[in-house]
Amino acid sequence: MTRIRFLPLLFLVCLVLTSCAPQTTTVGTPAAPTPPQITVANSVGAFLAACDGAVTTSIAARDAGKVDASDVREIENVCRAGAVSMKKVDAEIRSADTWAVQRIQIVQIVAALGLGEVKAHVSPAAQVLIATVVLVVNQISSAVGGPTI
Repeated sequence: MTRIRFLPLLFLVCLVLTSCAPQTTTVGTPAAPTPPQITVANSVGAFLAACDGAVTTSIAARDAGKVDASDVREIENVCRAGAVSMKKVDAEIRSADTWAVQRIQIVQIVAALGLGEVKAHVSPAAQVLIATVVLVVNQISSAVGGPTI
């Protein structure tokens, strides 16, 4: 009978010991911010993927009667010119120039792309299709301290 009286007490001690596990606080070093060169390099790949998606979607939209063939041609032309520009940006990122020089060159390359004018030449439906391309170009431009569209 004495064993049974101590059983609830033993259960309570086990419960307290398992429920109050020691806490370990780890203080880690915060992650370093991503350098702008890496952001730009990643955005070049995102731009190419966005262009591929914009062209494919615009062709499907044209076939469905949602946009004109002229809109598709404009999107294709922008993406073709954009691919050439992104090769220049990629080459500049990999150059031996200092970041200050690279920034200026990248801003000039992105500005010469002229995406702001393209938005004015296409229908509202086509503007939706090219919105991701504009978003990625804005990401590149803001990473180097340039203007956004």
